[in-house]
Amino acid sequence: MFKTMVLCVTEATPEEVVKVAIRLCSKETKIYALHVVRLLSEFSKKEALERFSWVIDAFERAGLKSQLEIIESTDVGKAIVSFAKKNACDVIVTGTIPRKGLLGAFTESISDYVIKYAPCTVILVRKSGMPV
Repeated sequence: MFKTMVLCVTEATPEEVVKVAIRLCSKETKIYALHVVRLLSEFSKKEALERFSWVIDAFERAGLKSQLEIIESTDVGKAIVSFAKKNACDVIVTGTIPRKGLLGAFTESISDYVIKYAPCTVILVRKSGMPV
């Protein structure tokens, strides 16, 4: 089991990602549910707390303690890696979606960046039934 986990959450985070994160935790795991916003305000913070309360509730139902961290950055990948380093995390769990079209073939996704630069293990979870 892992000691300190970062679970990256967005509006598109499926329940499967949270379930995988829960299975990777022990009662001693320190869990950060991390949401990155471009502009942090009291409104965006309140909105995120409401939007992601289901994630914190899922951990509580599993008997685990977690906390929602909301940070501001224009570069989500760098923010995730920096947060993981700063908090000595030993695993990052995040969802992934298939890239489409020409732009997808030539751009680096957030998960690509995190895999390259993370200081720890990265676990990518794709929603069942989604293409690779």
